[in-house]
Amino acid sequence: MRLTTLFSLIVLSAAMALAGPRLVPSSNIEGDVNIDGDVNIADVNAVIDVVLSGRFDPHCDVNGDGDVNITDINRLIDLIFRGPVTPIVDAGMYMGLIGYNQSLVTKEISVLDTLSVTDYYDYVTSLTCQPGRLLYYSVDQALNKLNKAQHPENLKNVAIVTFTEGLDQGSLMMTDKYETEAQYAQALKTRITNEYVYGRPIKAYTVGLLNENVKDANQFRSNLYSLSSDSAMAMEVTNMADVDTKLQKIADDLVSHNMYEKLTLVFPGVGTGTRIRFTLDNVDAATVEESQVYIEGTFSLKTRSLTDITYQGLTCPAGDSVAASSVDGMYVSLVFDGIQLNSEEPIEKDNIQEWYWVEDLNSWTLSTEFSASRIPDPEGYYSSTLVMLVLDCSSVLNEEFGELQTAANNFIDRMMNYTSAPDTTVVVPGLYTVNGVSFQMVDVEGGTFTMGVDNETVFAGEANIDELPAHEVTVSSFAIGQTEVTQELWQAVMGANPSQLNDDPQRPVEWVSWEDCQEFIARLNELTGMNFRLPTEAEWEFAARGGNMSSGTIYAGSDNIDDVAWYYFNSNNENRPVATKGANELGLYDMSGNVYEWCSDWYGNYPAEPQMDPAGPEEGYYRVYRGGSSYCIIRDCRVTSRFRDVPGDESRASDIGLRLAL
Repeated sequence: MRLTTLFSLIVLSAAMALAGPRLVPSSNIEGDVNIDGDVNIADVNAVIDVVLSGRFDPHCDVNGDGDVNITDINRLIDLIFRGPVTPIVDAGMYMGLIGYNQSLVTKEISVLDTLSVTDYYDYVTSLTCQPGRLLYYSVDQALNKLNKAQHPENLKNVAIVTFTEGLDQGSLMMTDKYETEAQYAQALKTRITNEYVYGRPIKAYTVGLLNENVKDANQFRSNLYSLSSDSAMAMEVTNMADVDTKLQKIADDLVSHNMYEKLTLVFPGVGTGTRIRFTLDNVDAATVEESQVYIEGTFSLKTRSLTDITYQGLTCPAGDSVAASSVDGMYVSLVFDGIQLNSEEPIEKDNIQEWYWVEDLNSWTLSTEFSASRIPDPEGYYSSTLVMLVLDCSSVLNEEFGELQTAANNFIDRMMNYTSAPDTTVVVPGLYTVNGVSFQMVDVEGGTFTMGVDNETVFAGEANIDELPAHEVTVSSFAIGQTEVTQELWQAVMGANPSQLNDDPQRPVEWVSWEDCQEFIARLNELTGMNFRLPTEAEWEFAARGGNMSSGTIYAGSDNIDDVAWYYFNSNNENRPVATKGANELGLYDMSGNVYEWCSDWYGNYPAEPQMDPAGPEEGYYRVYRGGSSYCIIRDCRVTSRFRDVPGDESRASDIGLRLAL
């Protein structure tokens, strides 16, 4: 350590002891290593500790050169004597991009808006294919850039989104910190899991294209999980169309839950100890106990506050006690800032009502002195995010590289809507959200097809006799779930998860009977106001075949079962997160394998004559389920295979779930 640095440290310590800490209003300042809102000797000590330990901490890389050494200490001292600079950063979407092959091409993090979006398009267009795959090094640098980025005060999400078309090749040559690829991958997993960027955890998504260029599938999958913050965020696909779909899904995940509202409630003060409930979902005296969205607490006349607050159907950082912002005669005003409804819908002022609990009646009574017209309109605003998009530009992509560029620009388009006002937000057709969980329905155009198989197929031993006779069926247009119902969605609707294998919310729900599914659907329809149902057996087979776009494959989307299905020989006898295999012609996932899917029909023999929107027999003993499962042999995953079981509790199994229809 140079003498000037030692002398500066001595002078600095003495000066700061006399002057005390110099606080600034934000931790988004250069040199605030420990992110406590000021720059002082504590930050210097933190950097010295890292230098002496020989480890790397991106927060201590003050000058941003990829290393921590004496130059960072000198830079800190200069900042302390000169005074830190707090940049003014507007709220919004902040994005950076890295394209990698044998080198890195970087677009630094900056605000993404209508004025700058052309720069992002131009950057993506300028990327070219070259040999090399600096996968680990690129993710490492992306994490460093997130740590160094300026950020708005209302920052909520910090994310890295990586697309890879293979394995790493060359990252070890870019650093002397690691001896093996496994060490580098583990170091990145540790950073992603344990590191915080300005106090926010890192959401890390990885989309991996598994094709003939990948020679080590196990290492490929290991990379996906190492570079993701959660197993559900490691997404394996087999074609570029699915890359686009996954990137859109990630964008939707990042932009969801980003609108907040400020709600001011104006109501007459009441006696101390009175329980008050403000319902936000337009209930009446008969249904107030069943309200799904409310703020409830106990009023304190002395402090003019609501205490012991509980929030139902919404989140709010205001806490369990909120004091009056103002008092006007008999009226008290309480401000709840940062409200977010689980439904992701804006608050409807006209739905708000005040109720108070009457002990003698043991019931809620509507307040006649409260009027929604007295309260101001809820104020909506949006949080901000930092995201790095990392793109594999290896030359092995060849002619598919243009499709990657299109997918990247589509991702940018979707992220552009991050701060859209509610009335201009892009509505995704068929996307529904319940209690904060979204699911996608896919429109299926009606048509005519041949259901079942012919006699020759059965006599050859390639199908079962109950798939006879082949007969003409016409179905009307309908919608069907893009995936099976996930455990996350079941939990959001029912408040519990019955699944036996329940370590990942993106796995399909299972251990559900046909009757359980009816209860789930009834509850879902109450929450959404829709008319979801199970598909008929005919609708299911038409959709599995690919509808009017069918290419006549044996399985749902391919004649090669490994492309589209989790089954006995590749699943290790357990279901997998939905949409981790390829889709069929309609963009539907897992209609072959993973878990069986209940249909609405009673089980019975097929008729020989043509049918229009058949719904199965009028009565029966068994209900139909279709599709095969992760336990099934290849033969049982065909789009024509039929299965049956009783509708009650006895049919629950770890490989039977459901898919919605509408």
